[in-house]
Amino acid sequence: MQKIGTFGVVAFNESGQVREVVGRIVDWSRANAVPLSFHPFLKNLVDAPVAAEEASFITSSDAIISLGGDGTFLSVARMCRFSGKPVIGVNIGSLGFLTDIGIDNLEENLMKIRNGNYRTISRMVLDAKLTRNNNVIGSFHALNDVFINRVDTPKLTSISAWHGNDFITEFFADGIIIATPSGSTAYSLSAGGPIVEPTVQAFLLTPICPHSLTERPIILPSDKELRLVVNEKNPDLLLSIDGLESVRLQSDDRIIVSYGGVAGNLMQLAEQSYFSLLRRKLAWGRGYKQRQKRP
Repeated sequence: MQKIGTFGVVAFNESGQVREVVGRIVDWSRANAVPLSFHPFLKNLVDAPVAAEEASFITSSDAIISLGGDGTFLSVARMCRFSGKPVIGVNIGSLGFLTDIGIDNLEENLMKIRNGNYRTISRMVLDAKLTRNNNVIGSFHALNDVFINRVDTPKLTSISAWHGNDFITEFFADGIIIATPSGSTAYSLSAGGPIVEPTVQAFLLTPICPHSLTERPIILPSDKELRLVVNEKNPDLLLSIDGLESVRLQSDDRIIVSYGGVAGNLMQLAEQSYFSLLRRKLAWGRGYKQRQKRP
């Protein structure tokens, strides 16, 4: 792969750990003559010039280092407007499926990426439109998921779903999630949805605590749009986009989700695989190995 010229560095909090990691990246860049660009938010954390504005920070960076958890990564992808700018996720959070580079070997891994020892993985992005009274009142992009959930009232929601022209069912549940394969390890997984390899182009439709136990998660091809309709007599509902944007819904609101080819690019070390990431993050097989060691 092509060598990286300038790294952009961004974080959205000023915790002690973020400050320490930023300092390590600065020391590494100076020792190896690697140009850095800093997001304006980091003006109090670095003893170096920062970009005057977010737009110039993005354009001056060949790749962007996101410091934090998956939430920070999603914010950075949205900040780049899913333009294809590659993002390197450095995990300073907890679990982190999008931020797969740890801080233990940070400098070594950044040098590998600097020298071209990486791969760029394209992740599908959802296009979502919210229509009300036949007018589009909101257009959104989501890397992980689009979901509808209750706001305050602990009552079942009633949401009808179509795939293309095919009616699926009327879901009676706490809410419903439409996720990408990247988002299959996020909210959808917590709601009982399957893990889907992220290069698959598909929609995951996952009801949240459905009233009927036979209403299970569904994996659908992304060549047809998904349409959700908010039925009458619902409690207060909220449409959420990657957990970063939200809109209150009304009866008969329609959410149309499609895939138009927009992608977010994730930089990953060349030797990393998705299943090694799952084994590490979810501790797959660890219980069996521990049992084998018992006398």
